[in-house]
Amino acid sequence: MNPNHLPELGRALRVLGEHGDGITRNTPVEKLHEIRTDLQKAFALLEATTGPKPHTRCREHPYGAVDEEAPDLCLLCHTRRRRGEQAQERAVGWSRPTR
Repeated sequence: MNPNHLPELGRALRVLGEHGDGITRNTPVEKLHEIRTDLQKAFALLEATTGPKPHTRCREHPYGAVDEEAPDLCLLCHTRRRRGEQAQERAVGWSRPTR
């Protein structure tokens, strides 16, 4: 997260709030285009502040490959867990705990 953009983001959101108070059925199209521009500016500032959205819920690999079957959606960690389980199954004397 980049906190340097937060004051500017706050200003952009306040401007949008003022736009919201002034919208009526008779709002001219030019005013709507101005609102669109201000919305795009706010989204750009938000993107610059937060960065890209993570793909997974994994703390180690938030932008890694996705595995829909994994509890944290992380392909890398889920592959590591599966390999660990397979190694334990191949080990002599290993038995899966009962629940």
